[in-house]
Amino acid sequence: MFHLQLERAHCRALIAVLREDALADNARRRLAAIEQRLADAPPGRMAVLTQRHGLDPLAVDFVWTAVALAAEPRLVAHAEALDGPVARRGLTCALYSRLARLDDADGHALALWLARANPLVDAGLLGVADTAYLPAAAPVAAAHRLVTFLAGDDRPDPAVAPLVVPAGELPIDARQQAALDELARALADRRALVIVEGPRGSGRRTAIARACSGHLALAVAAHGDALDPLLRALGRELALGDALAVLVDLVPSSDPATVAPLRARLEAWLETCRGPVAITTTQWSLDVRTDRPVVRVRWPIADVQVRRRQWARIAEQHGCTAIEGDVDQLAMQYHIGPGGMARATRSAMLGRVAPTSLAATEIVEGIRHNIAERLGGLAHRVEVRQRWDDLVLNEDTLDQVTALIARVRHAYLVLESWRYGTKMARGQGVAALFSGPPGTGKTMVAGLIAAELGLDLYQVDLSQVVSKWIGETEKQLARIFEAAEEGHALLLFDEADALFGQRSTEMKGATDRYANLEVNYLLQRIESFGGLTILTTNLDQSIDKALRRRLASHIVFAPPDDDERERLWQTLTATGGAPLAPELDFVALAHDFPTMTGANIRNAAIAAAFLAANDRSTTISFDHLMRAARAEYRSMGHVLAERSLGKRGGG
Repeated sequence: MFHLQLERAHCRALIAVLREDALADNARRRLAAIEQRLADAPPGRMAVLTQRHGLDPLAVDFVWTAVALAAEPRLVAHAEALDGPVARRGLTCALYSRLARLDDADGHALALWLARANPLVDAGLLGVADTAYLPAAAPVAAAHRLVTFLAGDDRPDPAVAPLVVPAGELPIDARQQAALDELARALADRRALVIVEGPRGSGRRTAIARACSGHLALAVAAHGDALDPLLRALGRELALGDALAVLVDLVPSSDPATVAPLRARLEAWLETCRGPVAITTTQWSLDVRTDRPVVRVRWPIADVQVRRRQWARIAEQHGCTAIEGDVDQLAMQYHIGPGGMARATRSAMLGRVAPTSLAATEIVEGIRHNIAERLGGLAHRVEVRQRWDDLVLNEDTLDQVTALIARVRHAYLVLESWRYGTKMARGQGVAALFSGPPGTGKTMVAGLIAAELGLDLYQVDLSQVVSKWIGETEKQLARIFEAAEEGHALLLFDEADALFGQRSTEMKGATDRYANLEVNYLLQRIESFGGLTILTTNLDQSIDKALRRRLASHIVFAPPDDDERERLWQTLTATGGAPLAPELDFVALAHDFPTMTGANIRNAAIAAAFLAANDRSTTISFDHLMRAARAEYRSMGHVLAERSLGKRGGG
């Protein structure tokens, strides 16, 4: 059918160019034979377009000629001879009238069909030149996808990905089955807009493919400024067959100047799109204004028992014979869906040829490899070098830190086996507030907790998170929480009062209102987060009261007393390689500088080492420590009087 139509168009053009030449008679005979073969041929793929878009025979013939001009090289030269250079841009109504020898009535009807709202033009299957051309002289080009479709190629545009259900369906829990049933009911309505909300990698697209009742689901990753060409590509595919349109993780641009036209384009496309449309998003309550009936379906992460089975199935699909180690802890600790599991498994399997087993620790490394990419500069990984031996805390504070570690380490036993998880309102994550003066060890303890639990410590970069654009700060925070939840990293918000400050009760302007919205979002996200979050602050009273109620632990780091300062001097000056003088008087140092914290003592110890190196001394003496301590004390804003110093040890 396809090649016959191309040859038919070529014969018509040859006849129009040659007119009464003898070669034209040969072309007429060939054309008559082709017409007979076409009359006897089955309808072919054009019948799909004819039925879906209500094309009459004249429109069908015009479309075939436009396709022939795009696909038959010999036809281009004849078209240029008849219509001039404009033929390189497409088929005009005037040129087609000459090729098909239309009478006046058919020529008028075709020109009006092209000038009015046209389903093939709206779908992007035909492209009409700008309005500077007269309607009868406007070039009409067949889209490349239309040409390949009629030629028998079912491969969609590279920008459009068919959604398929993977072989060996993964198990789902009762909540996911309920969401799947709701999704199937919604997609049965051809006018429905279904918004599927859930974390990335949780299986939203697979759920849509399972729920669309055998129809082909076609998806585009619709991000920002690239939305417009993606919608055109998706629209062409939908015009060629009965399919479900899926917009994956719809994220508009953060620039308000571009948001409005993109939103308008999306909403206009939704009104012209035939069939149901699904949108996947990580943003709760994504706002899309449309006359379509809207159904929102929340796709949850599976429960722990099902996640354990999913890990085993996904590992098997990737050629892994078994997962060795504590798979229960793996399922409990990492609150991720099949997409995240598959990425982690692929990372862990890199370099392996033959089927083999994987250790749970190798899969954990695979998860960690993926989290940094997801955070995208919004938080940076902090390497923990300190040890518990370096920590000096009073017993009460240390007990609180130990209890916080136990809350994370034994979550599976308490929340799942002992079923205390049923008593929790929302998430099973842990949020802790560390408050106290600067230098008392808050950040250091956060790092030690991360190391103890085998977690990566990610410190949130507030300069990258906070944005002047309305809603952008919340979007960046959502990315951080989603990535941390998937990788089960410890999130550290240093100087948290900058984000979690008290909400204003007096609305003096838009600034107060939007600041309150940011805090409200943070409170909700902290509560639903499934991982460990630590907030540190020097301004205890500045933290919002509602946040305090959501805390699993509030640990106050008090300034060290005399005994603790003495231990800090001992701990922070000793490195195992430093040439310390014998019998240093750490009691005197602790007594003479009573307001020093651990950070100040560390600075003084390092400064003393440099003083000793500069003096070419063989040891770091008490005098070096005293000189460095006095300098640090002055930098803290203290005025030091000349007075006798404590006992000088060594040197």
